[in-house]
Amino acid sequence: MKGILNYKSQYSVLLSVIFLILIGGLIYSLILGDQLRFQDEGHYLRMANNLIKHKIYSYDIYAVYPTAFHPPGYTLIIATILWFGGGILSLRMINFISLVICISLIFSILKRHDLDTGARWAPLIILCYPVLFFTASTIYPQIIATTIFVFIIYLTDKYEPKTSIALLKGILYGMLILISPSFTMVLPIMLIAHFVLKKRFSLIYILCFFLGIAIILTPWVIRNYLVFHRVVVLSNNGGKTFILGNCENSEPNKGEGIDLSKYDNEIKRLNLDEVDADRYYKKKAFEWIQNNPKDFMKLYLLKFFNYFNYRNELATKSEESKLRDMVMFFTYYPILILVLIRMFLIKRYPFKHMEILFLLFYITSAFANALFLPRIRYRLPYDMLLIGVAAASIHYLKDLLNKKINKFNLL
Repeated sequence: MKGILNYKSQYSVLLSVIFLILIGGLIYSLILGDQLRFQDEGHYLRMANNLIKHKIYSYDIYAVYPTAFHPPGYTLIIATILWFGGGILSLRMINFISLVICISLIFSILKRHDLDTGARWAPLIILCYPVLFFTASTIYPQIIATTIFVFIIYLTDKYEPKTSIALLKGILYGMLILISPSFTMVLPIMLIAHFVLKKRFSLIYILCFFLGIAIILTPWVIRNYLVFHRVVVLSNNGGKTFILGNCENSEPNKGEGIDLSKYDNEIKRLNLDEVDADRYYKKKAFEWIQNNPKDFMKLYLLKFFNYFNYRNELATKSEESKLRDMVMFFTYYPILILVLIRMFLIKRYPFKHMEILFLLFYITSAFANALFLPRIRYRLPYDMLLIGVAAASIHYLKDLLNKKINKFNLL
């Protein structure tokens, strides 16, 4: 009977959090209406509408010039929803639905590793980390990308390394990097994930994984070659992102607000198109790194530590507020503290393979993101994994407390 009650208690917490997020998300979305708070939201919607109305993947208002500045993954999702008659409310609710799916996946992974208390706490921690809820209310790809990312980890954890699973994971990962190319930076960890979790490694498995990625990317690469007559694998956005984080004006906590006028004016003077502009940005960023190695290393280290910051300087100043910063401070750092406590408990409770994998993803993303411009929203998918480790910490703290109480009672 006690086991049945405990089982119901665990799932009642999960279901309660899911209900609160979906109802809260619906109410918040209705309050926001058609309001767009960030510039990129308008860009995504414009590209989706151009795709529907003009049959062209274009960034500009008049749908004249084709683009590959953004990869097409999220735009295709938006265009599909709009084509079926959905609107901004539908787009926001898709994000909130993705968020609750992601919570369920983290819950299931923790349960699978016998971390029942951690599984019960994980949805509550996510609910008390409002930046995820806020991001779900935007027309941004981060929440959908996070859910796909966690689902791939879920598949890796649950299934043996079969070629069919490898192919499915590759297809999902191809979709993931067409939604958010930043996930290419943690690809090495994904490749060794099965080895970390189950101490198994297969070359055939890796080849099938890459085949799945190739199946998804190939049509996009062919399209770009036909349009630009040059190979563009993911996007023409990497160069600008790279130089924003690596030039004489770069700062460890500032992104889009950095002055690139010197480079932008040169691009206009040379009349470079989108592809060559992207390559120009990369070339100039590498030149600055080569000519200023000490400044680069200092900036890189500052950006690495800034990865664990509770705030960024936003280009959209209207979305900055002291209240939002305070909320972020008092919700992010408790998660980090719980993870540090988990590390202190490592002798008594050795890391499970799942925890090792989660931390590998998090640290790798910190080192990789330090190469570019700082953005908390780029960190959010990995924050979901960090919450998994924090929830495991609560599980072990409870177990330790119970042992102390039992020992005291025996005395």
